[in-house]
Amino acid sequence: MGGFPWGGLVCYRGEMRRISITIGFAALCAFGVGAAQEAASDEEINPQTIAFVGTKISLEKIEQESLFEEVDPKTGEIVTHMRMDERFDAEYQILDVIEGDYASDKITFAAYDHYGVPKFSTSETVLLFVHDYEGLKVHSKYNFYEVHRTTDGDWAACGNARRQYDPDTDAADKEPLEPITFLNPVQVNIPAGFETLADYVDPNETLSESERAGLQTEIDEDNAKHNNLYRPPIWSRDGDIATCQMGTRVSDLYAFQNETRFKPDQREAICEAENGEAWDAMTLDWRARRKLLNDCTTAMKLANLP
Repeated sequence: MGGFPWGGLVCYRGEMRRISITIGFAALCAFGVGAAQEAASDEEINPQTIAFVGTKISLEKIEQESLFEEVDPKTGEIVTHMRMDERFDAEYQILDVIEGDYASDKITFAAYDHYGVPKFSTSETVLLFVHDYEGLKVHSKYNFYEVHRTTDGDWAACGNARRQYDPDTDAADKEPLEPITFLNPVQVNIPAGFETLADYVDPNETLSESERAGLQTEIDEDNAKHNNLYRPPIWSRDGDIATCQMGTRVSDLYAFQNETRFKPDQREAICEAENGEAWDAMTLDWRARRKLLNDCTTAMKLANLP
């Protein structure tokens, strides 16, 4: 699941022991009749989302055991969970609440990341999406936008040229763009993003001339693609410096995420709950499960639900 905090998981079952590989946060594996219904809590079906613009106060990695066990209260089986993500606890200063009911000017939440320190933490000012889950506020995994003040007092993100210029990405999966004038110009030194052989080859590593030439060719091709991203209409260019001209306001970014991520996940949770017995019966048939979900969520979308 994309918009909800836990990401995804894979489960395995033995005779008296279950092993779940937990990616992110919650193990929602369905074992036994009705488990899918019970797994879909009210927080999944009616998720409370806070979207806010903020700046980092602190970010702390929380040490966790990679394996932990618990007893399933229904079956008595020992369930072994394997964590695949690192947890970070963050505190942010809120500059603007874009969506949701939140009164404080500070917020604390957990963030789970498979690749290490969350990338959003490197942005000075960022639009984040946080969900309530089991008494904890949890960041919508990998979901953020670096944002900047506009001359009319709003916040906006510069357009994602990689996605916007990709012919294989559907228009519905691209954020809406409009001309944006930022209070302080959003600029990029293009060569600063170029890669070199040193990024791939250890100083003590020995490469043949042909290996070095082949790797350099790949690097040159990647750098050319990077260079080509900084073009109109999203960017204007003066030599090596590109200046952002088009982007998306934060209210539109939330609306985009709600339609493309949060609502689809909400529909899946509802459909799993409403089809609990059928879902459980398909534990090992992922194609059937996917068809059941697709049929159900498509019907909900056509009916403009939720």
